[in-house]
Amino acid sequence: MSDSSQTLDDFLRVLRASGLVDAGKIDQALAPWMDTEGRLPLGAEPVPEGLVAALIESGQLTPWQVDQLRKGRHKGFVLGKYKLLRLLGAGGMSSVYLAEHATLHHKVAIKVLPVKRVDQSSYLARFEREAQSSARLNHPNIARAFDLESSGAIHFIVLEYIDGTDLYAKVKREGPLDVREVAEYLRQAATGLQYAHDEGLVHRDIKPANLMLDKRGTVKILDMGLALANGDEAGSLTREHDEKVLGTADYLAPEQARDSHKADRRSDVYSLGCSLYFLLVGRAPFANGPLAERLRAHMNEPAPNLLEKRPDVPTAIAELYFRMMEKHPDARPQTAQEVADALAAWLGSTPTGPRPAGRLDPPRRAPRRGSGEGSATPGPRRQPGQVVRSGPGSTSGPLGSSGVLGSGSGSGSLPDSGRSGPESAAPSGVQGLPRIDTSSSPTRKGSATRAGGPPSAPQAKQAKQPAASKATATDPADEPSRPKIKTSWTDINVLGLPIVFWILFVAGIGAAVALAIAVLRTRA
Repeated sequence: MSDSSQTLDDFLRVLRASGLVDAGKIDQALAPWMDTEGRLPLGAEPVPEGLVAALIESGQLTPWQVDQLRKGRHKGFVLGKYKLLRLLGAGGMSSVYLAEHATLHHKVAIKVLPVKRVDQSSYLARFEREAQSSARLNHPNIARAFDLESSGAIHFIVLEYIDGTDLYAKVKREGPLDVREVAEYLRQAATGLQYAHDEGLVHRDIKPANLMLDKRGTVKILDMGLALANGDEAGSLTREHDEKVLGTADYLAPEQARDSHKADRRSDVYSLGCSLYFLLVGRAPFANGPLAERLRAHMNEPAPNLLEKRPDVPTAIAELYFRMMEKHPDARPQTAQEVADALAAWLGSTPTGPRPAGRLDPPRRAPRRGSGEGSATPGPRRQPGQVVRSGPGSTSGPLGSSGVLGSGSGSGSLPDSGRSGPESAAPSGVQGLPRIDTSSSPTRKGSATRAGGPPSAPQAKQAKQPAASKATATDPADEPSRPKIKTSWTDINVLGLPIVFWILFVAGIGAAVALAIAVLRTRA
């Protein structure tokens, strides 16, 4: 039933059936439209807009609730102890609502698994593992998960509500961001990532839409839905259901595009590098063509030159970006903390402009001893096969399943949940993608191979692989060269401060000493 054809009688019937507003408060809101005998002009009378406005202004209803009631929907506004206030985001994998606790009246986010997904493939098991993984993480740069509940056939996760905007929406609304702003946001994201890695989880879906900025300037990582736990994944859900490629195509590391089971913490570093490019340029680094072409570009094409789009980007940031975007995982920064430290050092050595507000990072706990594939810092040992599915606003999903956001309808009797988010998923059944030769020697910063020249002797030695790998190394001369970055002697930093500062400092000391000697000679 559309709002144009709904009568006042129909609206009141749906409103009372929903249980959103007490009967006494409904009568109070209707008082201005009653006649002298306390009766309403029902029948075919349209819904007075003043009545709707009064219910919203008094806080009895939200605009989203009114929209659903005007469509004749009265079910699904209450899940357990929570009343749904409005839709925050939706996709084929889940819908997320802003909700209020019935007793405590605090705001939370409710992530709902559509009923149609409960019996499909591994969705329910992944949903439960996502809640378990998120609940273990307690860090100011990671969104918290509080509970996992069900109401009838509807399963939902109770999450921390973050009053703010994600970085994808911020860029789409404001355009490319300031360099210092981006550096601070990604420093916080890298700090949160390092904590997750130390806890034994690889995110596998880092992208601007999963980086939420609250009103205090704090960045929080969302959506542990595709998180991969350290350990043997031979019996995991992804292998059991033949889901080989998971993630979002525009931010997928080459090894993850080939096989998501091969992703490790350095894959998250690559995705963070793609996010850095997006925040500074306004588009993903390989955003042209169909999804299959984008995946091939991640595997084969050199990272686009950031300085061509943003010549104002400092050398240190551009060099860090190129390192994060290396095709071979060994050539990237080996930990997210290395990225965070590099960004923090640049921010500390750049006095211009205020630093975006954000909470100080707490002391980082030392990583536990354990095994982690490709990790420079071992993480804790987890139960084998802990892999969970993506969440709100994310179009990521397994190849071979739907992969792309569906109609976005809510689960069961839940009201409309809208349609898909802004970012596209990896395509289903991509054919003809070239395989990555991960046995090749990674290019290193400042090496001859980066400019297309022959490798030096130490590099040739470093390029050797164990005999057990049985993989043929790629000729470094065949690898695409990185654009050269022009540097000046004034860019050199010593102990975190520009070399110009030290020159002036030494000159000042010399002048002071000379003046002191002259004064002493005059007195003598």
